[in-house]
Amino acid sequence: MVQIGIDLPSSKEAVRISEAHSTEGLEIFYSIGCHPTETHEFPNADQILDLAKSRMHDPKFSAIGEIGVDLYHDASTRSAQNEVLRKFLQFSSDHKLPVVIHSRDAFADTYEALKEFKTKAFGVIHCFTYDYEAAKQFVDLGYYVSFSGIVTFKSAIDIQEAARKIPLETILIETDAPFLSPMPHRGKRNDSSHLPFVLEKMFSLRTETNTEVSDRIYQNSIKFTERKAYHHA
Repeated sequence: MVQIGIDLPSSKEAVRISEAHSTEGLEIFYSIGCHPTETHEFPNADQILDLAKSRMHDPKFSAIGEIGVDLYHDASTRSAQNEVLRKFLQFSSDHKLPVVIHSRDAFADTYEALKEFKTKAFGVIHCFTYDYEAAKQFVDLGYYVSFSGIVTFKSAIDIQEAARKIPLETILIETDAPFLSPMPHRGKRNDSSHLPFVLEKMFSLRTETNTEVSDRIYQNSIKFTERKAYHHA
């Protein structure tokens, strides 16, 4: 399980939850980030990076994110989002930490930023909402592609094609809780108990056996929490 940070308060809370609730049977990893809709609070970006620096010793600090570009909402300017994204990508590059990328209606901006840091930064495209061609380009840059409950929606034809065609070793699945519950729970509050519905959809889309799909996605998640890209040994 990874508790995601999207701003300074939630990143601090992610650290607290990990420290308070991780047990021998359940490790709670966490990320520290600045969601693109939060980049209007630009001074906080440096404070968030200071928090990240202070947690580098902790193996449960698994990623930088969410970071990215969101042109669907208008809470932050495009220029601010792009500037903050590159600032965090540089930190990721310097410290060999994966990133959790949020990208909505912003493929070109996101891709260009990630391309600038090719071979330097890596991570996952969280809650993927584009098509197969976009997924392939992200994979070619060294990124995992993560599918949420959206992949179970009847209308998600392009997303399903991407899930079917990209290499299995590049795939992750997620809840994005409390949002985006998969079918048949669409519209309800999401939580980790709904993740099997996403996995079942992956079974139906892939040509590999169900065991091969579930085992490989599990191994991918382990690699990610160990701060490794899909192409790392």
